Amino acid sequence: MVKKRIKSQLDILSVEEFANTLTHGFGLLLSIAGFLALVVYAGTRGDKMLIAACVVYGLSLVTLYGASTMYHSATSPKLKKTLQIVDHCCIYLLIAGSYTPFGLVIAGDSFGRALMAAIWGFALVGIIVKLLIRDRFPAINVLSYLIMGWLGIFAVQPLFNVLGFMPVALTIAGGVAYTLGVIFFPWKSIKHHHAIFHVFILAGSILHYAAVMIYIVPHTTNL
Repeated sequence: MVKKRIKSQLDILSVEEFANTLTHGFGLLLSIAGFLALVVYAGTRGDKMLIAACVVYGLSLVTLYGASTMYHSATSPKLKKTLQIVDHCCIYLLIAGSYTPFGLVIAGDSFGRALMAAIWGFALVGIIVKLLIRDRFPAINVLSYLIMGWLGIFAVQPLFNVLGFMPVALTIAGGVAYTLGVIFFPWKSIKHHHAIFHVFILAGSILHYAAVMIYIVPHTTNL
């Protein structure tokens, strides 16, 4: 009876992890394609800073979705634990990387430069702390992601002044999608709760990517 119960739990876990791997595996494919398209498009603008920002942003997407896919597809408990730490560290990189193209818009004043420095500093500290505490205090990790993610609210006005309504709306919508996903992260009573969380994260990434691709890249060289 005990063996059957354990096998049943493992089967459920494997189905859950398959869904988790599938959702962010799809995100990885989109990230690779999006990264290449973004860098090529930025290259046509002839702005080295823009290209560098897009490379940083694109790599942060590929790194996050790659780490998440490897973590959820891993079968070795020891490897899985290590990849989980890597996955969580990559979240800080994605948040900071997502800010970077927008940072070009507000980098012309001291506030913009200070905000970007704070965000990347936050990411560095977050990664160091995560490596030290590992899987302890998960609530602190989630809270730090949310705080770091919403620091961008201070850049809404300068972004609106330069780019107008739509890119700001897409950026805020992306932040809302990420935040809504966090609601499902601990909700283990819901079937495929983590895969649902992944779908919201993917939606947030797509919205931010659209803002960068459609508005940031075409307008940056005209700033």
